[in-house]
Amino acid sequence: MQNKTIKVKFDIPLEYLIGHLRYGHREGIIELTKEEFEKLKRNPINFIYDYDILYNLELIVDDYCIDDCGPILEVNYEVINNAE
Repeated sequence: MQNKTIKVKFDIPLEYLIGHLRYGHREGIIELTKEEFEKLKRNPINFIYDYDILYNLELIVDDYCIDDCGPILEVNYEVINNAE
């Protein structure tokens, strides 16, 4: 008799994570008029805040550190294939 296996995919939410972000950035493309572009060149940081475009850019987390995690809240699983 041959041993049959069942492939199972898990998704296990945790109560909490403790750690910190080490580095991240925002990126994206924004269309500007010539006048807006001139203001951007004069003071890029102020321009971003004055024109409220920071949150129109995607937040990318480049590096992080997990120090601890909490207990399992539940176990969700899905059978990927059934060899029976």
